[in-house]
Amino acid sequence: MPQILAFDLGGSSLRLALVGDDGVFHVSVRKPLRIAGDGKARFEADPMAWWQAFQIACRDLVSQGADFSRVIAVAGCGFTRSQVFLGTGNTVLRSAITFQDSRAAEVLATLRATTTGLDTVGPFDPLARLLWVRHHQPEVWAGLRKVVEPKDFLNLMLTGVAVSDSISQTPMSRVLDADETLLSRLEINPAILPETRAPFDEVGRVQPGLPGPLGQMAGIPVYCGSIDTWACVLGSGALTPGVAYSISGTSDVSGAISACRHKAEGLLTVEWGPNLWQLGGPSQGAATRLNWALERLVPRSTRHSALAAALVDNRPAPLFLPYLDGERTPFWDADLRGAFLGLSAAHDSRDMLRAVAEGMNYLARDILDRAETAIGTPVSHVCFSGGLAATPALCQLKADVLNRPVLVPDNHETGLMGAARVAQGRTAGAQPPAARRYDPDPLRRARHDDRFALFRKATAALRTVSHALAGLDR
Repeated sequence: MPQILAFDLGGSSLRLALVGDDGVFHVSVRKPLRIAGDGKARFEADPMAWWQAFQIACRDLVSQGADFSRVIAVAGCGFTRSQVFLGTGNTVLRSAITFQDSRAAEVLATLRATTTGLDTVGPFDPLARLLWVRHHQPEVWAGLRKVVEPKDFLNLMLTGVAVSDSISQTPMSRVLDADETLLSRLEINPAILPETRAPFDEVGRVQPGLPGPLGQMAGIPVYCGSIDTWACVLGSGALTPGVAYSISGTSDVSGAISACRHKAEGLLTVEWGPNLWQLGGPSQGAATRLNWALERLVPRSTRHSALAAALVDNRPAPLFLPYLDGERTPFWDADLRGAFLGLSAAHDSRDMLRAVAEGMNYLARDILDRAETAIGTPVSHVCFSGGLAATPALCQLKADVLNRPVLVPDNHETGLMGAARVAQGRTAGAQPPAARRYDPDPLRRARHDDRFALFRKATAALRTVSHALAGLDR
C-alpha cells in the first residue's frame, strides 16, 4: 500500500509516521529534542540536531518494519516564529532563534526612536530577531543569504530548495504589507526572505544520495506544509467556520475559524485557506508551564497522576498568572511576569498545581472570548489536541473554563495527520476524526466564570508591576 512520510517538528520532539491513504498510522516514532534557554529572554536550538533526529527516526521506522520503497510523498509541519539563518550553500550560520525568545526588545526600543513603522513590531517578531542579529552579530549578518522556518529547513535538507509557506511568513508579511518601504529604510536586503508557496504546493523532489532509508525516496515529491498549528487544526477537524481549536504542547495556541476576515485586539488574523480565516494566536507555554510547576511542587509524580490528583479537588486554588517568559497572544508583552494571587497557608502543592493548570486555560479563554466577540457568534465546540490533550482531567478542565464542548481526537497525533492530509490534497470539509467529547460541568463552569473575571482584572492591575520587576532583572 502506498504511504506518506509525515513529520511534525516540535520544540521538544520530532515525530514521524508512515500514513496510509485511509489515515491509518502504520508505524511512528518520536525523537526528543531540546531548546536551550537562559530562562529569561534567550532561547535557541541547533537546526542540524533536527536533521540528525530526522535521519535517526527514519532508521528507527525501518527497524519497526517500515518499507521506504512504498513512500510516495513527504509532508510536514513545524513550530513557528523561529528563524534559521542560512549562508552560502544553505549552510547554517548560527543556532536558530526560537519562538520564546524576546532578546530583541532592547534593540527594537532603540530603533523605534529613529525609525517609523516599527510600532506594531514586537520582540517575538521575525523582523526584530533580524535586527538583533545585525546589531550584535555582524559577522553572521554579513554572511546571511536566507532565513527560513524550522519545518522549511527539513524540507531544504530533503530537496535542496529553501522556500516557505505563506502562513508561516504571515508575521513578516503583515509588517511589510503595512509599510512597503520599511526594509529599505532599515537597509535589509529583501532577498534574504524566502519565496512563499501554498501549504499544498510541492517544494521539490527528494534529492539523490541521502543517507540510509532516505536514499530509497529519491525523486518523490516533498510538499510545503505549514505551521504545526495549522496542521493540527486540519488534522483535528477544526478547519471549519464556527469551530474553535486549542493546541497544548510545548506552547499553547488557541483560536476560532470563520468564513470571513475579522479583527480583535491582540489576536492574529490569518487567512488559512479559501473562505477560511483564523482569529487567535500562540501563547508562550503550556507543557513548559506545567513542567515548571511539577518539578517544583510534586517532583516525584508523573504529569498524568499529579494533575488527576490536583484537578479532582474542588477547593479554591490560588489565582495564577502564567506569564513566566512574558506573553505573546493577546498581550505581546515581553515584560509581563507570572504570579500566584490569593495564596494562603492553607494551600498545598496540589492547590498550586491546579492554579497553574487553571491559569493556562484562563488565558485560552481570554483569546476565545475576544475571537467570539469579534466574529459575533459563539463557536459550536473546541477541538483540543497536542500532548496535554492525552490527560482527561485537563480536557474536562478546558471544557469547564471555556464553557464549550471539547472534542479530543482519538488519534492524538493531529499534526502528523494534518501533514498527511497535505500530501493527500485534503483541506476543509474532510471527514472529522473520531473523538471523545467533554461537556462543561454547570457548577464548575459558574465558579470559573468568577475566577476568569478576576484573572483579567489581575493581569491588567499587575502589568505596571510586572514591567518594573522586569526592569530590575535587567
